[in-house]
Amino acid sequence: MFKLKHVGVAAAMVLVAAGAMASNFRAADQVYVPAAGHLVSAAATFISDVWVSNLSTTDSVTVSVIFTPSGQNPQPRYYDNLFTLQPGERKEFVDFLVATGITQNTPTASDFGTLIFNACRANADCIGTQDPNGISPEFRDIAVFSRIYSIPGGQTSPAGQPTTGQAFPGIPWYNFVSSRQAASGLSRVFISGIRNTGGNGQVGTYRGNIGLMNASQYSTTTLVVRLFNGATRQQIGSDASVTLGPLGHQQSNISALFPAFTAGATATNAYVTVEQTSSTPTNDAPSTCLPDGCPGFLAYGSVLDNATGDATTLETVYEKPLSGSALDVIYGAGSGKSNMRHAVKRGH
Repeated sequence: MFKLKHVGVAAAMVLVAAGAMASNFRAADQVYVPAAGHLVSAAATFISDVWVSNLSTTDSVTVSVIFTPSGQNPQPRYYDNLFTLQPGERKEFVDFLVATGITQNTPTASDFGTLIFNACRANADCIGTQDPNGISPEFRDIAVFSRIYSIPGGQTSPAGQPTTGQAFPGIPWYNFVSSRQAASGLSRVFISGIRNTGGNGQVGTYRGNIGLMNASQYSTTTLVVRLFNGATRQQIGSDASVTLGPLGHQQSNISALFPAFTAGATATNAYVTVEQTSSTPTNDAPSTCLPDGCPGFLAYGSVLDNATGDATTLETVYEKPLSGSALDVIYGAGSGKSNMRHAVKRGH
């Protein structure tokens, strides 16, 4: 069973105010998908299609997966060596949870939660070769992309059916947010585009969801979510405090998190901030994760059309830009990348 990396920000944040914000860097040996499912109801079936790319052109890789159901006190389910990719292979999984056997007893079974992918060189020992920080020289890089979408009318197959859905790109392990980076201003992110302008089925109106994931298997963490008016920057309602166990996940309607944000035409142009305020290590946390259990989290938002159910993913954003020195870390000093801003004349 593979370990999650728990150097987390200690190693990745050598990029200082950088790495986690360079969103086109998606390759890693450990990748998170913060929302995925095979969820059946009378009104619609939600499923996730997933694409996994082996970025090694010389080695085959075996991919292991952790699926953690959403909800209180979830128990992660581990699937070691779930599938193999040939060198350079890109593989498509239609209805990933069913195609890989994570969700069984279909068409009535339902699962919704998070996925974590880990890639190892095929036929290599990626368990015994891991160091105390969860790093093995046998790990190999992959990239993951997913789309979660709904099929109307309780149908369980997208064949011949119209669908509505949203993208969830896989997030590399070094992109999670952490309270360890409070001093550099990277312990908090925001999500803009929050709306709550009407009710279910009402044409021309929208609702919103906020999803939160504890990225650490070695801590229980508390996240504080705050809602603000985008024009005035005034806070709406009280803080929402969410506690998540190891690898825990919760997705909530914006009205449930913030009852003061009542549905109506003016409930729009809002944003939330998400900040990690405390983390308690688990009993099995390694010494390298003490005293806080290697804290990290991921967050996302969704805005949904109340009439069609069509959803758009709202990604988190740091309040800091990439600096020149951070660009030099990524691209190499002297690359000229930090001066690319001069390629376009400023002003009018």
